[in-house]
Amino acid sequence: MSQKKENITERIYYKNVSMTRNLNTHGDVTTEQLKAARSLLNWSQADLAQKSGYSLPAVNNIERGQYKAHTATMNDIIQTFEQNGIQFISSGVRLEHSDFRIKFYEGEDAPHYLLQKISAALEEGGDLYLSGIDENALIQLAEKDLKRCLVKLRQAHVTIHLLCHKSDKSVDFAFPNLKQKIVPDSVPLTPYCLYKNRCAFVILKNPVYVCIIYNPVLKQSMLDSFNYLCENAR
Repeated sequence: MSQKKENITERIYYKNVSMTRNLNTHGDVTTEQLKAARSLLNWSQADLAQKSGYSLPAVNNIERGQYKAHTATMNDIIQTFEQNGIQFISSGVRLEHSDFRIKFYEGEDAPHYLLQKISAALEEGGDLYLSGIDENALIQLAEKDLKRCLVKLRQAHVTIHLLCHKSDKSVDFAFPNLKQKIVPDSVPLTPYCLYKNRCAFVILKNPVYVCIIYNPVLKQSMLDSFNYLCENAR
């Protein structure tokens, strides 16, 4: 795999409006918007630090404008807010209210964003359902991210439900709460994962695609299909 990092873009489809932005730059989001976003969520600086994975002094310095944050840092903080329902708009910030949202990631860093979002969404526990995910390809693309994600999921006592083919059973997750079912190779498996009210479809090839759909009805429909295959697997 090439060591050169590609630009990664995010396309958001929201209420029939499509928006594209480059995740390698934090655009025009201001410190005032960050403060307003915290206020809408009733978060303290300590809350933002804990949820974004940065130190309290770092968050404090960014909000006070003591130094210009690295692009990756700002992207992480912005995405922490967005994952919790904040929209950054030209006039400020607002809470979004939608039961159907789609986020699309393209580029070799796409698995990083997916694993980051899974870790954050399941930080208080829950279930993660994986179907037909190419574990070897995931490890090659985001080995460190995968290890960090598994550590966080283990600490949160998350249960992983894995549906795979026998021919794919080449990598051991070494995860304590793992429920694995193997289906015949003749049964097609769509690569996706389910968590909370989200369905994430994954193509770990070149280019890499990750599409996350936020919708409880679709998630439940996919889960019913997942459980049906599990019941008929071994």
